Amino acid sequence: MSITMHENRCSGCQYCVVLCPAGAITLDIQADTQPIIDADVCTECGDCVYACPNNVFAAPDLAPAPIPLQDHYGAVVIGAGIAGLMTAAGLAKAGRNVLVLEQLSFVGGKYTHLDHDGYTINTAAWTAPGPNSRIGRLCAKLDAPIEWITIHDVPSQGASWIALHDGRRFASTDEAQETFVGGAKGMARVYDWIADMYDPGVSYPADMTTREYIERYFPGNETYIKYVETIITHCFASQTVENFPATETKRAIVDALENMADWGTARGGTEAIIRGLETALRNHGGHIATHTRVSRILVENDKATGVELADGRTIRADVVVHNAGPARLVALVGEENLPADYVARIRGLVPANVAALVLGTKESLLGPDHSMIHAMGWDRTLNCYAPTFFDPGLAPPGHHVMDVFWVMQPPYDKHAELELVKAELRDLFPTYDDVVEMELPLFYTGLWTAEMAHRKGQSGADRLDPRSPIENLYLAGYDCIGYGMAGDIIPHGVERALYLMLGDLAYAPADEKASARWGRWLKSRVFKLMALGKRLRS
Repeated sequence: MSITMHENRCSGCQYCVVLCPAGAITLDIQADTQPIIDADVCTECGDCVYACPNNVFAAPDLAPAPIPLQDHYGAVVIGAGIAGLMTAAGLAKAGRNVLVLEQLSFVGGKYTHLDHDGYTINTAAWTAPGPNSRIGRLCAKLDAPIEWITIHDVPSQGASWIALHDGRRFASTDEAQETFVGGAKGMARVYDWIADMYDPGVSYPADMTTREYIERYFPGNETYIKYVETIITHCFASQTVENFPATETKRAIVDALENMADWGTARGGTEAIIRGLETALRNHGGHIATHTRVSRILVENDKATGVELADGRTIRADVVVHNAGPARLVALVGEENLPADYVARIRGLVPANVAALVLGTKESLLGPDHSMIHAMGWDRTLNCYAPTFFDPGLAPPGHHVMDVFWVMQPPYDKHAELELVKAELRDLFPTYDDVVEMELPLFYTGLWTAEMAHRKGQSGADRLDPRSPIENLYLAGYDCIGYGMAGDIIPHGVERALYLMLGDLAYAPADEKASARWGRWLKSRVFKLMALGKRLRS
């Protein structure tokens, strides 16, 4: 065979399995994962080489011809993830000649989807943000054509089931919360807590945990603490109440409440967001080159001057934007070109080890009125989202998709994790084996997929600044400054990068504007009044 394996570690993302046109690749899931190629089926097309973000496969003889490129661009963006495409579209809209370089055969990275047996497979992003999210608002600002399906467009509001191991089921988060906090008087404290989160004048120490924050309002209520952990820190940040900062909980819950008013998904799934950004970039004159790997960021006199490609070509640029993760930043720039404390900070980042199981089903496991279920009390906290609740076109006619997401625990044995979760799903859904016809596990570990998570010391403003220590080199992505829930933090860093590069007030930090702070303060007063009303009625 012309295709060989590098010693690079497989993360278990399954991209090669899904994208192999001959169906020749399977993933052996033991304590770790390893792709296996069936030589009798493999056509040696080489697609797997450009489907693997960790460069596990090698096939020099099967490399496609290099894409013709200019010698110089106003900006070169490394990585066509959602942050790279957003940044590139903003620069192109401002008149810069922009080139996006992507090593894979498709754009979107962790924020798109792939098709498998007629089902939509999200590559890592479960956020269903809607048009009012930060992603939605920035896409509109960048002229990305996206059609949104929201709770206003479907028969039901798509409430979240809350399921407990003891058998209790709650048909909405409101019903669950009121039970967990002890009725109307407890809900008055919930509204007091939400008022505190909205109040821009209230701040907490950076080392204060979410547990400590909840305890201020609900001392000793372990059930409610677990509830908040289930739907906020696990679902939105892959963390626990012990290591998720109180300041980030404030942001995440406020973001969730703001987004829920228009919650939904793009028609066509997360891929539609990426396609919209790609269209915006090209309409503004930008360029994308897939199958094109960068081997080095050129640094001269402490200034980024361009990139060197794996095929030996050199491309000069006035600005370089890196959207390929902190570890690859060090590898591409060279440790010797970065301050020692900056390198130490990157080396010390704590990764998130998370996993997903995408299910294709003959019947909806969540029923017609629910789009999510949060499971509490089992060995793993499961958060399950059904994108076909909003967009049935993401599955074959009459079928459904459900994405199951969880945070893995040490020793991160992938086979054991998968068996544990499938047993829990059978407990949650007695008809599981009758209705599930497709199971695709995806693991997000290693350098490309799980480098950085929200934790104390690496969340919010403590994440990497988009302005790197090297002049004319900027960063974009999940590892950059950002607040709120899941992937919706990404536009924070992107807009800061665009503001630094362009000086355009359209990208100035919106959250810190006086009007935004005033609006949040007013909402905090509204929740105070709601708390008072609950107390008076009880």
